[in-house]
Amino acid sequence: MIIISRELGEMMKHLYNILLNICSIFFVIIVTVSIAQVFFRFILDSPLVWSEELARFLMLWMVFLGASVVSYRQAHLGVDFLFDYLPPKINIFLKAISTTVTLVFLIVLVITSMELLRVAGYATSPALNIPLSYWRVSVVAGSSLMILALVVNVIAEFIKRRKVEG
Repeated sequence: MIIISRELGEMMKHLYNILLNICSIFFVIIVTVSIAQVFFRFILDSPLVWSEELARFLMLWMVFLGASVVSYRQAHLGVDFLFDYLPPKINIFLKAISTTVTLVFLIVLVITSMELLRVAGYATSPALNIPLSYWRVSVVAGSSLMILALVVNVIAEFIKRRKVEG
């Protein structure tokens, strides 16, 4: 079990590092396209029609993929000062509730987003002519990766606690 969890941990670390690199590439493209848009609009007086749409498209993907990386690293912002003053058993209980609520929310988000994907496939974006389903699938992909991160982190925490107790 420990070997499987170690291999799973390495695989997950690799996956989320790839996602972080993708987010970094998207960020560089967003900055470059935005600077080009300003240059074309104000210097050449000939704005790029597609630049804002591409920046929004990449921003959407960057946010959801980045949120999954942050979930994996357990680095989301939170008010956790209260946990420092609670007994360990209550602390574990509250974290379990928090994780469960987050998991339920993400599952509902994936299910409802899947329904929106069916409808969004018929329309395209105006400038890039990209199907809107490509925009909305970012919610499903990012939320699914967040679910995966939550489950893996819970398993890792469970294994860690079993090692300490045993």
